[in-house]
Amino acid sequence: MSGFGRDRLERPVVAGFGAPPVGRHPGRSPTDLALDALDEALERSGMDHSAVEGVYSVPEGYARAQAPIHPQRVAERLGLELRALVEVENGGTSSMLAFKAACQDVALGHLDVAAVIGAQAERRRFRDGMDCGDLDRVLLLSAMYGSYLGPYGVITALPCYALAAQRYLHDHSIAPELVAELPVLLRRNAAGNPRAEFREPITVEDVLGSRVVAPPIHKLEAPSWSDGAAAVVVVSAELARRRKLSGAVVTGWGECHDGSNFIPFGKDLTRYPWIGESTDQALERASRRREDLDLAEVYGAFAHAELMTYEAMGFFASGEAAAAVARGETAPGGQLPINPSGGRLSLGHPPQATPLLMIGELFEQLTAQAGERQIDGAAVGLVQAEHGMMNGSAVAVLEGFA
Repeated sequence: MSGFGRDRLERPVVAGFGAPPVGRHPGRSPTDLALDALDEALERSGMDHSAVEGVYSVPEGYARAQAPIHPQRVAERLGLELRALVEVENGGTSSMLAFKAACQDVALGHLDVAAVIGAQAERRRFRDGMDCGDLDRVLLLSAMYGSYLGPYGVITALPCYALAAQRYLHDHSIAPELVAELPVLLRRNAAGNPRAEFREPITVEDVLGSRVVAPPIHKLEAPSWSDGAAAVVVVSAELARRRKLSGAVVTGWGECHDGSNFIPFGKDLTRYPWIGESTDQALERASRRREDLDLAEVYGAFAHAELMTYEAMGFFASGEAAAAVARGETAPGGQLPINPSGGRLSLGHPPQATPLLMIGELFEQLTAQAGERQIDGAAVGLVQAEHGMMNGSAVAVLEGFA
């Protein structure tokens, strides 16, 4: 085993990906789902549990109480003695940052094989009622928003996103019909993804006819709170070459966070320069330009937010993303296919697994394993994840490795 004395860093390679279908998994724990995903990821990489030297995980959701030292219990279930155990929590970027930690350890030569897992199972979590422990958990979740927003409760995220959406539509005179084109496209993309929760086609009329959950956001412009899990196996390029593994090599990383908690008070709620900065960082470190990208997976928790993120990343000018989507520029075969997986609105959105699902989509695209949704000639991809109400962003560039 190589140690920290390598003369140069090793590029980390995603060599395997696994995920059960996103949706509802009653009776299954997040760890059960995560280990199913890991079994698939290892099988696809041609390795078994004994090859894993480090486990990188995230908390098991938001509404589920969790005992400390979760990664160690995962190690025990796997029956492994490990060189690294890491758990990361930072909202929606959690598993993206756990992925970063795994890549760093591989790049430094601390280990050659890392497993990154994320899962949650909270669909209809409180349907049968709440006890005192559940109430404590809800109050704790409300505290996440800080002293100004916390008193409004755990659903505060939705009206905050709606506030930004209202301003966005007003500033750019964007018709609701244009925004509705995005969930229609994402549903069409998801039709070719066997893991997607929502695969039936929808129309603009369906989107605008669905109930308003917070003006101007309709139900079909908002993500489901899905059950789901994902795992990726990260290996050193040296090991990948030795074992003749195909995969997706990480060539660039960018990360930038606004100095606010959850919502950037006092700033323009339709512009997110830190998202652009993290994108610029990742592309520069990969020696790539936006024009080099063959596809992208973007977090996009709500339809309006996804469009604003496209613009913040520099893919389109301010206020122009909705029209570009309507013209087919983000569809497969368009100028830049975005979210061929179906995105949060159709693939589904288990937040603790979402970034890994996005990384997995790039892995399958860059290794020509995406089936019906395969982007022809995909060689360079980008993945972006956010936390809060888009007040922090992490971006990775991945390229085909063979």
